[in-house]
Amino acid sequence: MRGLRTNRRLLLLRHGKAESPLGLADADRPLADRGRAQAGYAGRQARERGIVPDLAIVSPALRTRQTWSEFADAMGASAKPQPEVEVDMAGPEVEVEVDVDRRVYDNTVDDLLDVLTEAPDEVRTLLVVGHNPSIASLAAVLDDGSPGADRHGLADGYPTGTLTVFDVAGSWKAVGPGSGRLRAVIRRPS
Repeated sequence: MRGLRTNRRLLLLRHGKAESPLGLADADRPLADRGRAQAGYAGRQARERGIVPDLAIVSPALRTRQTWSEFADAMGASAKPQPEVEVDMAGPEVEVEVDVDRRVYDNTVDDLLDVLTEAPDEVRTLLVVGHNPSIASLAAVLDDGSPGADRHGLADGYPTGTLTVFDVAGSWKAVGPGSGRLRAVIRRPS
């Protein structure tokens, strides 16, 4: 078994388009209708491609929790995580463990790398639902630059509702710069 590399899949999802009501704290901003549609589209695309996370790590901000909920519903799972609570969510087709983690909110790429390297070994497909600029920066840092990757979808940035899919070899503890092979960029057409 020496030399065997365990393949894992990492999904990075930027929250959907959010409302910006006056007087509301940033963490309490809800998704706009467009954001719900973006998250649902990403979830349907993931399901159609057979990409189902074992674990979703979600920022505690309302818009990211709502993005996860729409994404999960579109995949066939029902999930409405509460802040600071780790829950197993079982849906009609898939079961996804959900962890709401404060480090996915106001953070740096290094904070997100710490979150990734702490993922349990048994997790094969990990979804992180977070915010820019750190989600976009993390995607750029992880990309190993392999030829043939679908980078054209990121030519104009990492808009709300964008999902990137990476293959990662080895354990989560080894995730770092250049350790991911970009496989797909998924976002709802305008």
